[in-house]
Amino acid sequence: MKISFPKVYELGLILLVSVWMIVPSLTGLVGILFLCLVIFGALRKELVFEWNGCLLALFLFFPFYAMYALNSIDSSAAMFGLEKKLSFLLFPLIFSFKPTFLLSARRIENAFLAFLLLIISLCYLLSMMNYEDHNFDPAYLFSSHFSGLFHHPTYLSVFCALGIFLLFKRWEAPRTMREHLLSAGGILFLCYTHIHLESLSGLLFAILLIAFLVGRWIWQRKGRTFFLGFFAVGILAISLGISLIPSLQSNLKDSFTFLRDYLKDPYGYTHLPRGEIRGNDARLILWTASAEILGQHPNGVGVGNLPSAMEAKLLEYGQINLAQKHYNSHNQFFHTAIETGWLGLLWFAFLVLGLIFWGIKNASGILVVVTAGFAFNGLFESMLERQSGIVFWLLWSCLCLGLHRSFNSAHHES
Repeated sequence: MKISFPKVYELGLILLVSVWMIVPSLTGLVGILFLCLVIFGALRKELVFEWNGCLLALFLFFPFYAMYALNSIDSSAAMFGLEKKLSFLLFPLIFSFKPTFLLSARRIENAFLAFLLLIISLCYLLSMMNYEDHNFDPAYLFSSHFSGLFHHPTYLSVFCALGIFLLFKRWEAPRTMREHLLSAGGILFLCYTHIHLESLSGLLFAILLIAFLVGRWIWQRKGRTFFLGFFAVGILAISLGISLIPSLQSNLKDSFTFLRDYLKDPYGYTHLPRGEIRGNDARLILWTASAEILGQHPNGVGVGNLPSAMEAKLLEYGQINLAQKHYNSHNQFFHTAIETGWLGLLWFAFLVLGLIFWGIKNASGILVVVTAGFAFNGLFESMLERQSGIVFWLLWSCLCLGLHRSFNSAHHES
């Protein structure tokens, strides 16, 4: 039986969006194999190169970033930083070749949802096993103990946000009542998973996403009165949920306390040595240090030099314990700015805003959700410093940019 190239290409896309999530170490191999498939398709003229300004801007960010590795004081750290950013070359390149045939968006979405639910199910299983093995210590049911074998909690929360969006679109316009119910159940499951992930930024983004999706649906179907009622009930439900989840309540309370103390005396807050500093307490100090480093180095310190610059600044603050942990900025915008200066920050911000505007203009909800989730969580984590963040954002962004029209006509295929 002869297998057509379109079927092989679609299978390659399915593997590309799914396998790397559960086996991150295979990301490079799967990417290279898909690149070979694209080259083969281009030679057969079943894939045609097409210029795309957004893809080009993403592609060119890598050589721009690479220039800042030339003055690194730690060449191995600089090379490691460049290696992690190779996705800026790979994904814009392979998705600049547009298929001459139609694709089923639904099958690719199905693969992503299936592997996402598989990963989360394994997280629950393994965390329960660790929970029993460690004398029923509840800490093993949450945060990095819950998802760390696969992905950092914040990154997995961004995966869940895309899953919520895809399932909501199916719930909103289901093919069958079974799909309607399964989509609702999947959304509730992904929402509940945020409790175990304990990523405050991930949870906040999920709340904002659901509020927007449900609010828009109510506005369109029921009108303004029901819309206002929904938000009143939503605020009440969120308040009740916070009161019923001790860890979340404690996290929020501590965050507000840290912010209040910081605003009272920023210098004392950042320069007063304390014992264990972590979470949002550490973030306020790291962000202050990042702002000072950027002010002193408007052209950037170079790729691979951020750890030493941050350590020196924290030692200057007297935060010896924090300096020894070799933290990054815990904010991707600060991180990019410190490495590549104000020019790099402007380019990065342009990419983020450009993708969101492109997604809105071309009705690509996936691109908007993926990029908005990446940017929002990037305020609290350096999202481009782990493969989970780089690959997820660039893979889905470039896929939407390059294959948007190939999906449009086939979006409702089974």
